[in-house]
Amino acid sequence: MKRRLLIAAACIGASTATGAAPSAEAMMKMSRAVLKVSALGDDDNLSVGSAVVIGPDSALTNCHVTRHARIIVLSRGLARHAVVGQRADVSRDLCLLRTAEPLPYPAVELRPTHTLALGERVLAHGYSGGMEAHFARGLIVDLHSAGGSHVIQTSAGFLQGASGGGLFDEEGRLIGITTFLTSAGRTEYFAMPADWTDRLRERAEEAPKPLPGSALWAQLPAHQPWFMRLLEPLSRKDWPTVAQMADEWMEAEPHAPAAALMCARAARALARPARMSQCLQQALDGARDSEIELTRIAAWARSEGLDEAVAASTTALARLRPLPRGD
Repeated sequence: MKRRLLIAAACIGASTATGAAPSAEAMMKMSRAVLKVSALGDDDNLSVGSAVVIGPDSALTNCHVTRHARIIVLSRGLARHAVVGQRADVSRDLCLLRTAEPLPYPAVELRPTHTLALGERVLAHGYSGGMEAHFARGLIVDLHSAGGSHVIQTSAGFLQGASGGGLFDEEGRLIGITTFLTSAGRTEYFAMPADWTDRLRERAEEAPKPLPGSALWAQLPAHQPWFMRLLEPLSRKDWPTVAQMADEWMEAEPHAPAAALMCARAARALARPARMSQCLQQALDGARDSEIELTRIAAWARSEGLDEAVAASTTALARLRPLPRGD
């Protein structure tokens, strides 16, 4: 399967979201928390990206920014801060950097992805080509289940230069690290979930040095997450291929509601109503405890005019969101 992958690095100023802008306080919080990363490796190989301050002496970035480095420096303006320790999860492409001295910038609050909603407004913030930091507004397009959390797909655009930058909610809370983009018919933007940091803190810290391995998104297509493998056939509306891949996904992960929903989408497009009903019911059964998955099912069913599926998914959502009791 042919797909072009580009490293996320510099935020585009264009906005696809509408509505009230975040407060000046939230904008300042995000701005002060995002630093430039300069990572120097052997043969003076320099990599530049971004990082987000999440602790008194720690900042979160992508491992693909620092993976060849022996010297890592965080900076803002003329201020420089040497990195002396790194906790790395190369597969998830997240590296937690520790500086020699406390950072003079307030740490941002992390927000877990299970509290996010599809269509929620977000902002990406990172260094454009390693030169200046820029904001880009957008929406949460999708949330892809992975490793006990969700990889965030967003319309807040970024280009090469802002890898390791922050994806924030409108209150300035960090929800993800802008990581990679794909061109598969159209450009899609993805951020690794910030709540993966909890596991990252459990890893051993080492001095900066070259890191082995590769990120999940940089694997060969056969080893990438299923949602990535499906981007290209979906962009081409190649529904027979989508149907085949959905069946393979369901066989590999029989309890994944996203796989069953993909099967239902393909069956609907291929005019296979019996198969669609079967897959849709399996998706509903698998999603009964997940607001994110039920919301995705409800949105698709609504767009297709499938009233029974809309009713079933919204009823299941209502059970997960009980009305508050009166006094």
